Amino acid sequence: MKILKAKFIILCNESFEVLQNSAIAFSDKIEKIAKFDELINEYKDAKVIDFSNDIAMPALINSHIHLEYSANKTNLDYGDFLSWLKSIIANGQTLANSNKDKAIKQAISTQLKAGVSTIGEISSFGLSALHCINSPIRTVYFNEILGSNIAMIEQQWSGFLQRFKTSNELKSDLFIPAVSVHSPYSTHIELAKKAINLAKENDMMIATHFMESLDEKRWLESGDGGFSEFFKEFNKNAKPFYTPSSFIELFKDVRTLFIHSVFAKNYLHLLDKNLHSIASCPVSNRLLSAKFDLSNALDNNINVSLATDGLSSNISLNIWDELRAAMMTHSDINLAKFAKFAIKSVTTNSAKALNLNLGELKAGNIADIAIFNGFDVSDTDQLCIELILHTKEAKALYIKGEKCNY
Repeated sequence: MKILKAKFIILCNESFEVLQNSAIAFSDKIEKIAKFDELINEYKDAKVIDFSNDIAMPALINSHIHLEYSANKTNLDYGDFLSWLKSIIANGQTLANSNKDKAIKQAISTQLKAGVSTIGEISSFGLSALHCINSPIRTVYFNEILGSNIAMIEQQWSGFLQRFKTSNELKSDLFIPAVSVHSPYSTHIELAKKAINLAKENDMMIATHFMESLDEKRWLESGDGGFSEFFKEFNKNAKPFYTPSSFIELFKDVRTLFIHSVFAKNYLHLLDKNLHSIASCPVSNRLLSAKFDLSNALDNNINVSLATDGLSSNISLNIWDELRAAMMTHSDINLAKFAKFAIKSVTTNSAKALNLNLGELKAGNIADIAIFNGFDVSDTDQLCIELILHTKEAKALYIKGEKCNY
């Protein structure tokens, strides 16, 4: 048993309580949160960990990342989604030949140093699995499937199944296999149905990119726009596989993380508030598309997490950099209110999205705890603002109650 004392403890509960000069008793799970004197009397043999000048909170969760693109720096084009997509295709060989192993290891290290205990990794190639397993980080590992050519469906499915089976053999409480249907513009309906059924059969969650660009919106709604010209290069008779509504309907009754959803405003009412969440990536949204209407999503009671995406559409995988960018991007929301939302978006909200017993400091939850350098504030309403503005790395990180060395 350990007892960790801190100047501030941010519980990240529904009322967003901030305790002062209190402590946490924990093993692999949190046993109790109370005053330090009470805990040392109750747990007389516990090891005391003194962070009495610092801030304790749930370890962070980066719900959407592409580790396999971590070697990218200046190969891709930004400012328009289709231009970026074409540059991905054009630079495929360059990206494939990059030193991915070194880049993936560095990206995971960036997560841990920032106080992130858990990631939602989208894997297109199966290259990141062993790197995740050989690190302390907890990974929800989304095996991704895509393919729009009906003639290639069996080949695409066979390759996906092999990656899926390999990751499933590695399953543990720190490596959680899942499924990703890439997007409605890139994934044939037959492949999507197969993948979704597989996820249901194995009680796994799903992630999918959805309504990431205006061109995607126009393609799904009316079959025109930039994607109409894009697909003519491959199939002059190409038509969308779905409408926005029919695509959402595929994910009925399955826990799904809809990624980006920048242009999904008119379809949010179709999401299942209990099973469906949105991961918004402010920097990626800006570089490829547009600003996500966060206020509208919150008004519609959608569970929203903030995440970094990958270095194919970002310049940093540090979640604190993302929160700072989000704070400046969503200037229509009161600063103190936004700061509290932002902290919950990478703790409580992300835990709900990924269906994990994490994200809130309370008895019974897994003891994933991050410690950050403390400071004085005029009142606790300023605590989250200052934390976001000034934090780059964690002072300490505990995953399942064990201190993480990174």
